[in-house]
Amino acid sequence: MPSRFVLLACVFFSFFCFSKPLKIEIVSDYNPSYGESPGDLATQLLLIIARNLNNEMAIEFVPASREREWRELKHHENVCLYNKVRTPERETMALFVSLPLMAFPSNRLILRNKKFVSIEVTLKKALSMGLRIGVTKGRSYGLEIDDFINANTDRLFIGEGNDSAFRLRQMLVQGRLDGIIEYSSVFVTDFPSEDVLKDISFHAIGDTKATIFGYIACSDSKVGRKAVDLFERTLQKRKIQDLIIEAHANLFLPQEEVFISNSLKTAFSIND
Repeated sequence: MPSRFVLLACVFFSFFCFSKPLKIEIVSDYNPSYGESPGDLATQLLLIIARNLNNEMAIEFVPASREREWRELKHHENVCLYNKVRTPERETMALFVSLPLMAFPSNRLILRNKKFVSIEVTLKKALSMGLRIGVTKGRSYGLEIDDFINANTDRLFIGEGNDSAFRLRQMLVQGRLDGIIEYSSVFVTDFPSEDVLKDISFHAIGDTKATIFGYIACSDSKVGRKAVDLFERTLQKRKIQDLIIEAHANLFLPQEEVFISNSLKTAFSIND
């Protein structure tokens, strides 16, 4: 009888332990302590996915700059980041979910009062014109652009801090920069005024991919692997995939929308 009691107690204890939600820290620039709903789609989608994990994961947002995000992930076993571009360098320090959370048209070179520049231009050519171009420290713009930035840091204006991307957009509008590397839709959302846009031109950057995906990345640890498996399983659900594709509708300029939708369907292996 005592042995049966011990066995039952062990089974109950094991069930209790394994039924506890996995505790994950989401390090990002979103701070829920302000009591505001997230304005960006990536955070909204992440929260929807977290709710669909059926209490298997408990997430807590930890505010940090883009640069600090990766330091936190490297030094702690229970950290996840989201909406991150997958690069060979990042894959050496993090475990990535294989299915995307977000999709974007490739970054554009956005210029002010430089409409003489051709509609597609390489960054090398832009710098050879003497243009002062701003980029955000710690942000990945895609493999090709990242490589160019790393090789030409001294010729670019490097913005730092949590809101550096927004400040760069402001500096462009104020004429303190000639150009920035940014998504066209992000810029238009911040500055929809025709007065501003009449001086702005959007240029495709030569030698870059047409679509960039944003993924969830977690600590390279046992806890991180469990988190990746849970996110992966949820993103494999057709209802979640449909929701993500729907959420991208009207998010970008009309000429880019169809391509984004098709790219997501391909990533999710949706054929209908």
